[in-house]
Amino acid sequence: MIALILTFVALTATVIVTLTRPVPYVQLSPGPVYDALGEAQGQPVVSISGAKTYPTDGSLGITTVFEVGSPGSRLTLGEALKGWVDPAVDLVPRDLLFPPDAFDGDGAEFQQQGAAQLAESEENAVAAALTYVGEPVTYEVLVDEVQPDTPADGALRSGDTLVAIDGNPVPNYRAVQRTMSTVSPGEDVTVEVSRQGQDVTETLTTVANPDDPDRAFLGVLLGLGFTSPVEVDLQLDNVGGPSAGLIFSLAIVDSLTREQLTDGRSIAGTGTITPEGRVGPIGGIVQKMFGARDKGATTFLAPRSNCKELAGNEPDGLEVIAVRTLDQAVDALSGKGEIPRCP
Repeated sequence: MIALILTFVALTATVIVTLTRPVPYVQLSPGPVYDALGEAQGQPVVSISGAKTYPTDGSLGITTVFEVGSPGSRLTLGEALKGWVDPAVDLVPRDLLFPPDAFDGDGAEFQQQGAAQLAESEENAVAAALTYVGEPVTYEVLVDEVQPDTPADGALRSGDTLVAIDGNPVPNYRAVQRTMSTVSPGEDVTVEVSRQGQDVTETLTTVANPDDPDRAFLGVLLGLGFTSPVEVDLQLDNVGGPSAGLIFSLAIVDSLTREQLTDGRSIAGTGTITPEGRVGPIGGIVQKMFGARDKGATTFLAPRSNCKELAGNEPDGLEVIAVRTLDQAVDALSGKGEIPRCP
C-alpha cells in the first residue's frame, strides 16, 4: 500500500512538472474590446478641437489579442493543452512570430516596439481621416533615426523635418528619392532641415549604399509626418501594435461628419492604415472576430488582405466586411453600394 501511494505521488509530481514546463509556442486568444467612440480609463478615446464635431450613436470596437508566450511571458504545456481545444485560441510556434534574440531580455524592448507601432498607427489614422473629410493636411518628411558612423551621424537628428536637398524642396518620399537619384556616392549634398523652429543647413559627403553600391547614402531612416489646424488626441493605454488604425480613422470620420456611420449599431474591426487611407493586414484576426462577437458586435471590418485567414473562421452571428481602403469602409457602413466581402 505504501509503495502504491509513493508511486501515485511520484506520478502526480511528474505530471505537474510536465504541465508547468514552458513550451516554444505563443498562445493567441481574444483580448479586450475598446470603444473608439467611448472612454478608456475615464478619458475619451478620441478628442477633437479646431473643427466642428457631431454626436455619434453606437460603438466602434478596437479589438485586441492576448499573447501568452511572447517576449516577457511564458506559456506552459498545461495552458497550451487548453488552447488546443478552443476554436477561439491559436497556438503558433514562437519562432514564426519573433526572432530568437527577442526572448533574451525581460520583454521591455518588445513592449516599446508595440508602443511605437501604436503611436505611428495613430498618426496615420488621423492623417487619413482628416484627408477623407477634407480638412487641411500638410505632409512633411521627418528624420526618424540617424544610423551611427554614417554621413548624417552628428549632423542630422531624429525629429528633424527635411526641407530641401541641394536646394530642391522635398515635401514627400518621392521628392527625396528623385533628388538623391541624381547624386553619386562620394558627392557632397546640402541638406536643409527644420529643427525646433530653426532652419539648419548641413553639407554631407555621401557614401555608397550598403545594399546598392551605385546609390548615394546618407544614413537616415525617414518617416512621414503632417500638420493640420485640426487637433486630434487619441487615448488608449495598455495596447500596442498598429492594428487599431482603421477603427481610429472611422471614429474620427464619424465625429467630423453629420451622417452617423454606426447609426446605433455595435461595430468592431481591425486593420492597419496608411496616411493615404490604405488598409493593411494584421495578425490574430480570428481571435479579434471572436472577441468582437462576444462583446456584442454584429458587424466586423477586416482587411481584404486577411481573407485567407477569415475563410471558414467567421463566428456565427457576425457579418464580416473586407475592405482595402478607408473609403470602402465608410461606404460600407453608410450603405453606399455593394458591401465588399471576401471571395
